[in-house]
Formats: sequence, structure tokens, C-alpha cells
Amino acid sequence: MTQAPLARSSAPRSSGQVARGAPPPLRGTVVQPGVEAAPPPGARVSDVAKSAFEGTQGRMRIFGVVAALFAAFFGVIGGGSLWSAASALQRSDHNTAQVVRVLGIYADLLEADADATSAFLVGGLESPQQRADYDASLGRVATNIAVAAQEQPADGEALGALNQQVQTYAANVEQARAYNRQGLPVGATYLSNASASLRSSALPILDRLIAANKERAATEFASASRAAGLVAVGLISLVALAFVMVWLARRTHRYLNVPLAVGAVLVLAALLLGSLTLRSVGSQVQTAQNGDFASTVALATARSAAFDAKSNESLTLIARGSGQQYEKAWQTKSASVTSQIGRASGQPWAGLQNAWSAYTTAHQAIRKLDDSGQWDQAVAAAGSSEATSANTTFAAFDTQVTTALSTAKANTEAALLAPVTWANIAGWVLLVLCLAAALLAIRGVGQRAEEYR
Repeated sequence: MTQAPLARSSAPRSSGQVARGAPPPLRGTVVQPGVEAAPPPGARVSDVAKSAFEGTQGRMRIFGVVAALFAAFFGVIGGGSLWSAASALQRSDHNTAQVVRVLGIYADLLEADADATSAFLVGGLESPQQRADYDASLGRVATNIAVAAQEQPADGEALGALNQQVQTYAANVEQARAYNRQGLPVGATYLSNASASLRSSALPILDRLIAANKERAATEFASASRAAGLVAVGLISLVALAFVMVWLARRTHRYLNVPLAVGAVLVLAALLLGSLTLRSVGSQVQTAQNGDFASTVALATARSAAFDAKSNESLTLIARGSGQQYEKAWQTKSASVTSQIGRASGQPWAGLQNAWSAYTTAHQAIRKLDDSGQWDQAVAAAGSSEATSANTTFAAFDTQVTTALSTAKANTEAALLAPVTWANIAGWVLLVLCLAAALLAIRGVGQRAEEYR
């Protein structure tokens, strides 16, 4: 008799049992029947971020970010250019002031020399007024050397060497005075050597300082009006925005995106603001450079040459018949005065030519007496204080040129610093316009991306 096979148990498996051949569940993961395991949270975030920049909508968002970056970059570059221009104007004013300060040292040294040489024409009876003027001139020299070294550290070493030369000159003048008070002719030799040393050692240092600070000022003048970088970046930003607008219009067939168009207009306005501001700054700088600053330098140079000429006038008489080289130097310096005043022609101080001509006439009268053998009369004329004398007419010229120099210096400072405030404000306005344009670019492209199907 055949035995029937055993029937399979139909009892359900417990929930803890796993079908044979099925992979075991992950440790720590509860697997419920009919429910699929969820992906890890990190994977979902990365997938969402990746999908946001996929396809046409993703490219839209990428182009929106690129357009915003171009606009913001232009804001930073344009604002920085305007702020840099304002700083360059301040530095140029600083350097022009140093030029005038060094020219003042130059003139004060020669004024001191003119006072010292004039005092020798009266023997040991030195005029208290001339001695006071000499001391005051050297006092201004010492003060301005210290100020110049503080204001422009790059000039410190040269100014230190200049200070040593000035002290040597002052010591030689004192020694010459001591011999002069004793009536010893050797005093005139010491004085001539002191004047020659001043011109061969101290003044060349000042010439180099003047040239160096003029070059610094010219560099800052150029920096203040440089607009090429701003214009280039602005145009590139506009091209980027235009490209995004055209690309977006072709993809969506909607040809006006108001936020993006307004953003482009803001960038264009920022470009016009920046370029016009720098152009205005450049125009004002050029006017100041070729006008007030050029007049300031010319007047300061004329004043220095005038004192040099006055000193040579006295040295010619001190040499007593053998001072032809000093008279030749006087003629050279007189021509320089006339030339430098001519460079400031057309200004309110153009009448300086008449003042210098009055002194020139008085000098020629002194030379006529000396050349005819009337040395004593020539010395008396040189030391006279009459209305038409050399001393009086020269003092009148010095008063006028000093006043004119002060006016020209103030005009230069005002012309250079006038655009500083506006350039700083324009820089902030340009930056705000470009940042607003960047936000509008993102908003405009974002709208099209959300609408796109």
C-alpha cells in the first residue's frame, strides 16, 4: 500500500523569518512588507541641488548667476576706480604741497645768502634788520626741512644731507662775519666760498627733490583720471547681460524680461556715471596741472631766482672790480625771473613784470656807478632805502611775488581737492546700482525658469 506524501504546512512564517535566498536586511534597518527603504537624507539634498541646474531650467539659473556676478564685479571694480581716483587726488595735493615746500626752502636759503652778502657792503656795521632777516630765513629753512621729512618720508635721506650742508654754510658765514667785524679782507673770501658752496652742494639736493616730487605729482595726476579699466569692465558686464537676455528670449519666446532689462539699464547708468565722473576729474586735474600748479611752480622758481640775483649783486660789489662772473650770474638769474613770470602770464599777478623791471633799473644804475670807478657811490646806492633804490624795489617785488605764490598755492589745493567728495559718493552710488542690477538679474532669470515647461 502506497503512503501518501506529507502535506506542506500552510502556517504563515513569523515576522522575524526571512525567505530562503533573500538578502538579509541591513543592520539597524527595519524592513516592513510592501514598503521600500528611503534613501539617505544626504543623497536627497545633493540630488535636488543637482537637478536644479540640469536641463534648460538649470542653464537658465546658471546664466542668471553669471549675469549677476558680472554686474556685481563691475560694481566692485567701478567703485574701487572712483575711490582710487579720490585717493590719487589727495596724494597729488600732498605731492604738489611738497614741491612748493621744497621751493620755499630753496628761496629761503638764497634769501639768507642775499642778506648775508648785503651786510658785507657796510664793513663791520651789520644792519640789525638784515641780521634778523637772515636768522628768520634760516629758521624757516630748518622748520621746513623737518616738516618736509615728516610729510614725505621718501625725501628723508636727501633732506638729512641738505640739513648738514645748511649747517656748514651757516658756520662759514659766521666765520666770515667774525673776520669782517675785525676789518679783515679774508672775511669776503670766506663769504664768497660759503655762497659758492651753497650753490654747488645744497641747491643741487633741492633740485633733485623738486624733480622727484614733480614726478610723483604727475603720476598721481595720471592715476586720478584713468578710466580704461572701469569702461572695459562695464562694457563686458553689459555684453554679458545682453547675451543672457537674448538667450533667454530665444528659449522662452518672451522677449521682454523686465527685471533683467532694468538691471541692464542700471549697469549702463553706472557705467555712464563712472566714466563721466572720471572724465570730469581728469579735466579738472589737467586744468589744475597746467594752470594753478604750473603758476605756483613758476612763481616759486621766480622768487628763488630773484634772491639769487640779489645775492650776486652784492657779491659783484664785494669782489671790487673782479666780480664779472657774479654780474653774469645776475643776468642769468634775472632772465630766469622774467621767463618764469611769463609762464604765469594771464593771471592776476601778471603785473610782477613791472615790479621786477623797477628793480632791474635800480640794479643797472648801481652797475653804471661801479663800472665807471665810483665804487663807494655804488655801495651807497646798493644799501640805500630810497623809494627807487634796489633794496626798496626788490622788497616790493618780493612782497608781490610772495602774495601771488600764496594765492596760486591755495588755488591749486582747491582745484585738486574739489572733486574728492563727489568721486567718493559716485563710487558708492555705482556700487549700489550694480548690486541692485545683480539682484534683478537673478530675479528675472528665476521667473523664466519657474515659468518654463
